Amino acid sequence: MTQYRLLLLPEVMQRLAALDRAASTQGPGGLRTREFQALKLGLRVLADGREEEFAGKRLRYRRHDLSDCAEIKLAVVPETRHNIDLGPSHRLIYREFESEDGGPPYRQVVAFAHRGADRPFEEAAAHLGREAGARLPTVRAATDSLTHLSSPVAPIRQPLPPDLRKALAAASDIAAASGATKSRPPAQQHRSAPGRSTSNTREL
Repeated sequence: MTQYRLLLLPEVMQRLAALDRAASTQGPGGLRTREFQALKLGLRVLADGREEEFAGKRLRYRRHDLSDCAEIKLAVVPETRHNIDLGPSHRLIYREFESEDGGPPYRQVVAFAHRGADRPFEEAAAHLGREAGARLPTVRAATDSLTHLSSPVAPIRQPLPPDLRKALAAASDIAAASGATKSRPPAQQHRSAPGRSTSNTREL
């Protein structure tokens, strides 16, 4: 049973679509095919609340402030160093928001990438407009006051931001007017970080 509703940033939607196209031209063992399957699995894991089964971990401050995010680990390619298994090769980064309509909470998928050179964290920071070395007071406040709302392996569950609330309401109105029942069109969402423009985010 689905426990969370997923929101995908446009960069993640583009990655999913690109992997889908690449997978259609590769055999079942192709790298892009395996990445596509891993990303789809990761989305199911987040929706079902099974992050603990995939080494889920709340993130801490790194080069960028991603302390409102968490990761799950997904195995795509086997990797070893000095005959030691390095573990799952890819990371899926996401955030979590409260619901205000009586439905399940939201999980916003921020980035999916191979772990090399900290790519998942660098991409997540870029997608969220987080500057290197900058600490976000709102993130620290959420961490201090809302820890009890989430398990230690999940992100801090934050209140739904006003811009995202407005975007979801608009998307619901459009879906209702068109009679849509299974999917919703993209909604306009402001980035959570200052200085970034609006972008599409899609609810699954």
